[in-house]
Amino acid sequence: MSQDSKDSAPLLLEPNKLASYLASKICHDLVSPVGAAASAIDFREDCTTPEMLAEAEDLLQSSTNKALARLQFLRYAFGTMGLSNGMAEMHEARAIAEGYIGTHKGEIDWNIEAQGLSFAQVRVMMNLIMLGMACLSRQGVLKVTITEENEKISMVVHASGMRAKLSPSIRMALNHEEPEDGWDPMTIQPYFTTMIVSELGGSFSFEVGEEQVQFTVTGL
Repeated sequence: MSQDSKDSAPLLLEPNKLASYLASKICHDLVSPVGAAASAIDFREDCTTPEMLAEAEDLLQSSTNKALARLQFLRYAFGTMGLSNGMAEMHEARAIAEGYIGTHKGEIDWNIEAQGLSFAQVRVMMNLIMLGMACLSRQGVLKVTITEENEKISMVVHASGMRAKLSPSIRMALNHEEPEDGWDPMTIQPYFTTMIVSELGGSFSFEVGEEQVQFTVTGL
């Protein structure tokens, strides 16, 4: 496996541009289920049979549930939820992550040996999970391992599956280089991940192998 690591994240974007790209990422994740919910409402108004109405109701419920699951996850990954003081409730955090993955593709396998995580550390975990999801093109598995040693947290997210890979643009963002086609909603999140790891005093690295990618954070 090839490996790259970064100990600090330079400021590549002005704060207003960074905020704009992150907002675009949030919109990118929500537009599909919200659009589907709007279509379901329109469809329901045009229903002429009980069967059509039931189909519209099912579509509306699944779309709103999908939007809610993504919104809860994004609040942790990018919003003030990840900036709260104190320790996070890990059962809730795991459920939020599982709900987000359920709206995309793949499965998640947990191995949490740490006694607890702060909200800021969970925000890092959520962003690592998002990185792992971006590497899966079809059904795959994310293995999340979190350990604690000498009062420091380490996290490893290993993404594996058919055609799992790290795109060149995401690799450039993780290496603190502007992607060849410029920043977009898909590349801003990897760069943001290195920023929040650096803010917590941690180190970030990644390894790429055949149909597998591993992201590692130490020293949190």
